[in-house]
Amino acid sequence: MIGDKLASAMQLYGNPSCIDTAKCLQTAGEKGVDIEAMLINSGDEVKADSPLSSAPLLKDQNNTVYGTYAIMSYLDDKGFGPSLVPRNGVIRAVMYQYAHIATDHVQPQAAASLKGSADESILNTAFDLLENLLTNPPDPKLGKGVFICGEFSLADIHWMSCVNVLEASGKGGLVSSRAKTSEWCAAVKDHDSTSKEAVKPYTFLPTKEEMDSNTLRNVGINVV
Repeated sequence: MIGDKLASAMQLYGNPSCIDTAKCLQTAGEKGVDIEAMLINSGDEVKADSPLSSAPLLKDQNNTVYGTYAIMSYLDDKGFGPSLVPRNGVIRAVMYQYAHIATDHVQPQAAASLKGSADESILNTAFDLLENLLTNPPDPKLGKGVFICGEFSLADIHWMSCVNVLEASGKGGLVSSRAKTSEWCAAVKDHDSTSKEAVKPYTFLPTKEEMDSNTLRNVGINVV
């Protein structure tokens, strides 16, 4: 460590069209972690470090981490600022539940939307669930902020990375047609880094142009 900054960048092996890669990039931005982005087009390219070809993959000096949840947890712990995992058990369960909805139901359809084959009924059901949570939070603590768990958490990253791809594929109406979801989306895009760095973590998500050109951009904060 050098003061309150990491001495070197970590290396993230991923792809701009991969929503899991996007989640890791946004988490790094949130926690003030510099990332040297290493483009891969298949998990087989990291098989030497990830025997099951799991990607994205993160390298940090002598540590190698693969699996999206593991990478996000590692970045949350190694970075700066408060944890993105709520301490309250009930609120933490909400975070994991909505991370599950985003990952298991929204994400496959968001990825399919890049090829024009998304299941609209699944997407609408999932976004209705999000809208209902934001409109009628089941716990008073959830209503204290505009984010999924009230305070910003990993759940917001899981959803925003999907929304980023849906907007790139012309399906932004899933957000704009729902008042609270639209408010949430705007808040995530304008959210300052949890680490107090002068960056907007949303801006580290791959753009449509980067997806189209297969270009992966660094998370440059202090080192890269």
